[in-house]
Amino acid sequence: MWIKVKCSQDIEKGDVLSYDSSQQLWNKSSSLASPLGVARKDAFLKPETDGVYIVEIQLQGQVEAKASRDIPDEGGELNVENGMVYVDNNANHDGIICPNFLDQPSRLSGNLVTIIIR
Repeated sequence: MWIKVKCSQDIEKGDVLSYDSSQQLWNKSSSLASPLGVARKDAFLKPETDGVYIVEIQLQGQVEAKASRDIPDEGGELNVENGMVYVDNNANHDGIICPNFLDQPSRLSGNLVTIIIR
């Protein structure tokens, strides 16, 4: 499921977002806050507005998110920092980072990785 939400203009595809009630828009998440979503595309200027940016975010299911650290081939439990994901197998959260596809290069910090948000 995805929806369009108001966001800051610096949001890019793969950024992990949570709602910032003080600014009343979606920004990069600093933790595994709930609810969270992942930007499906880069933010864009809402038509017929003056400086209002929007983005499509996915709130559940399979989506690509930016990695904040190198991701092991086996994947693992999802955690969030600085608007990106990393493996934290000591966490007990509602998401996973999927294993790497066969014969693909290692997933490094900054790469898009497949995650599943439950």
